[in-house]
Amino acid sequence: MSNSVVVVTGGSGGIGQALIKKYLQEGCFVISADLEKTTDFDDKNFSFLQCNVECENSINNLFEFVLKKYNRIDYFFSNAGILSLGDENSSDFDWEKNWKLHLMSHVFVSRKLLPIYKKQKFGYLLITASAAGLLTHIDSITYSVTKHSAIAFAEWIAINNREHNFHVSVICPQAVRTNMTKGREKDVASVDGMLEPDDLVKKIQEGIDKKQFLILPHPEVQNYIDKKSSNHDKWISGMARLKQKIEENK
Repeated sequence: MSNSVVVVTGGSGGIGQALIKKYLQEGCFVISADLEKTTDFDDKNFSFLQCNVECENSINNLFEFVLKKYNRIDYFFSNAGILSLGDENSSDFDWEKNWKLHLMSHVFVSRKLLPIYKKQKFGYLLITASAAGLLTHIDSITYSVTKHSAIAFAEWIAINNREHNFHVSVICPQAVRTNMTKGREKDVASVDGMLEPDDLVKKIQEGIDKKQFLILPHPEVQNYIDKKSSNHDKWISGMARLKQKIEENK
């Protein structure tokens, strides 16, 4: 990947920061896009641009900045996200925030990125979703629903651009040690262990090397998907029992 141009949204911490560190070490030109610049990488190949991925104009400015500087994009990690806990009574504000971050940001990115990749005849779009988008997050209805939508969006993009020489992956980890999961080590998402961001990035690179659509850093997730698809009712009952067990142990 040396000399590749890599863009990372949500790059100020957690997964995004680990991605930036990894690809700077690989000799890439890395652009971090986020609302805040919390880490300054002392590397001539690193650039930061303040960007609000909820806003299409801000996304457009990001593309203008990258193309003016490098004239191409090789890898785009659409990574920004939040976790808002809550049930069906979650506020309209939480719904809108999750919807914009977990779906519409990818829509805005794709509107600019896909024409570039079609012209280049090469590129890689990686969307950070979650195992919650394949299964569910029992403590957050907004996170679960919007992460499902992110995966559905990635599937559509992959299916409808099969003839073009670029690739799409969706990253679906369970718990990763970030600010988002701080203090939530006993959550259901942590039952199979909590990955460190650097270890997650290694798993992501393995998926990129294999050009996998679905990157599952926690391999147990595939087993859960199989159980869910084979007997949905049984899976729902099992998840309800798991929720009860987690609540009792808190």
